[in-house]
Amino acid sequence: MRTVDGDGPGPSRIAAAGDCPPTPDELAATLRAVRAGQLDRMPERPGSCLLVVETRDRTVVLGDRAGVWPVFYRTDLDGGVWWSNAATPLAALSGPPIPELRALAARAALPDVVLDPHAGLFPQVARVPPGMALLCERGSARLVRTGTATRTHAEHLTLPEGARLLRTRLTEAVDRRVRSTPLRSADLSGGLDSTTLAHLSARAGRTHAVTYTDEWLRNDDLPYATAAADEMPGAVHHVVTGDRSTLHYTGLGPEHLAVPVSDAPSPSVVLWAMKAKALGAMAAYGSRGHFVGTGGDTVLTASGVLTDALRAGRRRQAAAAARAAARVTHTSAWGLWRVARSKAALTLTVEAGHLADRLRGPVASADTAHRGTGGTDAAWLPVHAAADWMPRPARDLLADHVTDTCRSREQPNRLAPWRDAHGLARVGDDVAQYAHLAASLGMPLWAPYLDDEVVAVCFGVPPEERHVPGAYKPLLTRAMRGVVADPVLDRRTKGTFGGPVYAGLAEHADALTELLGTGSRLARLGLVDPTPVAAVLRRAAPGLPLPLGSVHNLVAIEVWLRQLETQSRSTWWKENRSRALGPAPHRARRP
Repeated sequence: MRTVDGDGPGPSRIAAAGDCPPTPDELAATLRAVRAGQLDRMPERPGSCLLVVETRDRTVVLGDRAGVWPVFYRTDLDGGVWWSNAATPLAALSGPPIPELRALAARAALPDVVLDPHAGLFPQVARVPPGMALLCERGSARLVRTGTATRTHAEHLTLPEGARLLRTRLTEAVDRRVRSTPLRSADLSGGLDSTTLAHLSARAGRTHAVTYTDEWLRNDDLPYATAAADEMPGAVHHVVTGDRSTLHYTGLGPEHLAVPVSDAPSPSVVLWAMKAKALGAMAAYGSRGHFVGTGGDTVLTASGVLTDALRAGRRRQAAAAARAAARVTHTSAWGLWRVARSKAALTLTVEAGHLADRLRGPVASADTAHRGTGGTDAAWLPVHAAADWMPRPARDLLADHVTDTCRSREQPNRLAPWRDAHGLARVGDDVAQYAHLAASLGMPLWAPYLDDEVVAVCFGVPPEERHVPGAYKPLLTRAMRGVVADPVLDRRTKGTFGGPVYAGLAEHADALTELLGTGSRLARLGLVDPTPVAAVLRRAAPGLPLPLGSVHNLVAIEVWLRQLETQSRSTWWKENRSRALGPAPHRARRP
């Protein structure tokens, strides 16, 4: 944590907690803006961190844009305002933390959408949305705008301008972290995002680069990673080879969950055995910080461009985009046009009504449970197959929640920025939970693609320039030409983990069926019918297609619910006396 005292009239100070905090001068500039009441004019913040500003009579708390360092709070307890960068300890202040059914149902069926940006998983704990700050004064709390949300989607950069800025900002993001420790490591998958970070780190000094492989992986990641490592004089390349003990879904037996605790359901628990082996190896070499390329897919690309062109009446641009996409995907341009046109006709409210009608309609049979209610035609609200695995009361509850929240929020007029914002929130939460797991190994995680300034640059380039059919991540490839090896920048393939996933499903089918069976917490809460879930899992052994994302997500929620039963106030909290600045709300922090 880094702290700076104010130099104006009256006592004040600012503190930053995170993996890449601002410099003292940058903190001082932010402090001056807050003291002047100009939160909407705060300077851009490098890195990814949580800021706390204290003056004599108020406290201001700000998280980052992606939610890697979120801010949660509650005001229903005696003694003012309680806030934290995790929701579970706040919920545990008044007894065993019990999640809200509507929020869990949405998490199961609509994990790619944040229906209510002000709410979390617990009914008594609120969340500060991106672009806002928590202002605490005289024992009460309110939210104030910071202006960062507007700047995040100010599409004012051309692709060449964005590439130049991205090169500068991403290099600085890596260099700041490199300066914090002489011993560091990085994922080196052979893909563009992680390899770029490994290159930048190795340029600044010795970096342990790790590539995971096993007998079930059927891709060309390892050759590309090896070739990339040869182009990094400062890199020490390590290949970690997995076996049956590192397959997906390992350690998730209902009687013994061999995964660390996270603050919210974490997709990383499904592949934690694999992650733990790689991170453990890096920790053994002395790494004190690990670069991951997570977030690159979200901020460097875009979707919904064709639909937005049709919504805006730019038919010529839409036709060109459809033809280009059809050539790349080897599909019909007319088919792509037809789907995009149907999406363009939908507003958020109308689509929410259609989804609610489908949820209130007939429940799918176990024989068709793997197909899903679906959403290839969904624009705003892509729904997972898990919606079809819900009993009738849960589907009705979710239908009401969808219509209520979508009717009350501001209606978006462009699809691409909507997907950008929701994708950023999803991946930011994934990294936040992954960091909780990695902390059990003593390994800080660094995800520079989710830094505030990097996000601002990427989203400053219009979606139609970030997404060009046939050009893979043009913003990053242009930014890193001459820095990262050409074979990496020119790679057009992307490794997948389908082999280890299906092997893990087959290996642990019985344990997963029991985990999500009649004794599951999801079933007890009335959110899942175990019969269609078991039918879906039976398809895994012969390698039949099934909605992997839905299974993955449900397992993560079930694991979290079981772990939540062991959580209490004493698990999370210890009291800390801070230097007094005058009357202030109660404050506490996680150990």
